[in-house]
Amino acid sequence: MRARTLLSAFAAIALTGIGLSAAAPATAVPAAASSRMTAVQAADNLDVHRGKFISLGGCQTAGQQGIERGHWDRYQCAEGTFLWNLWTNR
Repeated sequence: MRARTLLSAFAAIALTGIGLSAAAPATAVPAAASSRMTAVQAADNLDVHRGKFISLGGCQTAGQQGIERGHWDRYQCAEGTFLWNLWTNR
């Protein structure tokens, strides 16, 4: 009986949290910040986004395999919010 009460309380809290996060307004990145990021990517010539990865190791493995297969010459794994982003030069 106690488990059901805890489970229903947990479900109510989780649903409330999901509802609040869905109603939260999105915030835009300032134009100055986005233009700086574009300039950095253009300077490094790593302007092709190849995908998102859960772990740094997965991103590095994919980047290295792309070099070995001749798909690109250089890569970089950039940390995102929760995922790692693979950027390449071509």
